[in-house]
Amino acid sequence: MNQSLKLFYCTSIFLLLFMLPKSGSPAVSAPPLSLEDAIALALEKNPDIQVARNEERIARNNVHVGNAGLLPKIDFVSKGSYAENPGSSLPASVESTTSTAQVQASYTLFNGFGNIYTFRKLKSAGELGTLQARNNIEQIIIDVSKAYYDLANAIEQLAADGDAVEISAERLKRAKLRSEYGQANSQEVLSAMVDANNDSVSWLQAQLQKENAERVLNLLLGRPPDTACSVVTSVTFKPVMTSDSLKASAMQGSAEYLIARKAVQQSRFELLQARSEFFPQIAVQAGYGFSRTADGFDVGLGDTEPGVSASLSLNYNIFNGFQSVIKNQNARIALLNREILEQKASSVLEKKVADTIHAYRNSREILRFQETAIASAELNFRRTRELYILGQVTNTTFREAQLNLVQARKNIASARFDAKKLELQLMRLAGTLLKKQ
Repeated sequence: MNQSLKLFYCTSIFLLLFMLPKSGSPAVSAPPLSLEDAIALALEKNPDIQVARNEERIARNNVHVGNAGLLPKIDFVSKGSYAENPGSSLPASVESTTSTAQVQASYTLFNGFGNIYTFRKLKSAGELGTLQARNNIEQIIIDVSKAYYDLANAIEQLAADGDAVEISAERLKRAKLRSEYGQANSQEVLSAMVDANNDSVSWLQAQLQKENAERVLNLLLGRPPDTACSVVTSVTFKPVMTSDSLKASAMQGSAEYLIARKAVQQSRFELLQARSEFFPQIAVQAGYGFSRTADGFDVGLGDTEPGVSASLSLNYNIFNGFQSVIKNQNARIALLNREILEQKASSVLEKKVADTIHAYRNSREILRFQETAIASAELNFRRTRELYILGQVTNTTFREAQLNLVQARKNIASARFDAKKLELQLMRLAGTLLKKQ
């Protein structure tokens, strides 16, 4: 073997053994972040969750009797008016000035119960705002959980590729030594080198995916993207309800479906509001203050005593160009549309429950198969490795056993985290995602 080839082999071994970090070593010294801690941090720091909560506060603030016109209106009114009335038989025009300054209170006694329906609609809108905020927060929690387990999966993938790098480095070193003692040809060494380089590339790609997954999770947690982050890679599964019980729970607790139901209630109140325009309106007004009328142009309130004024008015619209009729018809159509959308939401929810629970059960079956496969792959690799050291199997057979083991480790990690993500989706459909945190 020439000196340049020996130098190339030695350099490659040095890079594989010393330049690449060990796959099993932790990325950070801080303790791993649990999923519960990640969700708690997101609930506190995530900007989208903060916006959702502020929107809920706006919806709740609107629920007030004053916003529905159920409280009196009090104004301070001050005005002055000048009038000139020319007379045909008088030498001069008749001029007068009216000055007023008083506090006025007005209140609608009856308007077809429109103000009452408005208040009920505001209450329903406040509840709708809470449901919408909850739905948005749940979606962000699902995104956080997905990013969390994507990072956990990336860590496991990196560990598997790191093990492959170490195995290939050991194989390359062994092939070099055997070549130096004349027990292996250059083809065996070159083959080991190619495999070692391929494993190094896979490790670098896995490292990049892990770093990208860290940035995604940090962004959802409201932290700087380059914050060092480590997560728990072990998972435990919770008991899942039966299909019927899960469906019943979803109909009562799914925020997305409850939003559709609440929208129907909103439309009913809008229809009642439209009907109230067919009733007369009765209002009362009272005032206390000063009022003065003087001849000529004389603005002022001098030489006047405060007084009380009151009035009762009845207003009944006879014709307004069919505006009230059209508004009532459109409210009926809007209610019909909301009822149709509620039925659709019910069917969509039922399908989501069925799809998700079947996908979850299938993922658990896949996980069980992968657990069996990893045990077989580990046993096969140990035996093949022993035979390879003894020179009883070829490089191709050893490499195949190695790749099978690496792929089995990757598959079981992906299956484990996929099943956990589907479990969280079931919790959201059942309306228990936030309750469990």
